[in-house]
Amino acid sequence: MQKTKNILVVATEDPLEAMRVAAGLTIFGHEVTFLFSLSVEVSEAFQKAAELLELAEVDKIYSLEPFEECEVADARRVENLWIESDLALAI
Repeated sequence: MQKTKNILVVATEDPLEAMRVAAGLTIFGHEVTFLFSLSVEVSEAFQKAAELLELAEVDKIYSLEPFEECEVADARRVENLWIESDLALAI
């Protein structure tokens, strides 16, 4: 039986792909936390990817700077996100 993991997905270069990957990881029962590490343009494609995160019930979404409805993560919070994760993906 596969063990579920706590996975941190960090959007570093391709936020839309990172959002799709994060949503997909929940299919296997993994607990996913998402972190925007850069500014993102809110477009129609972004809105669709955001809907995927919502449908996948990815509710722990953070950003390094104020963005939409994301909680802003300071250095201490980011450190804890890394520590609490079994695995981190930078996309």
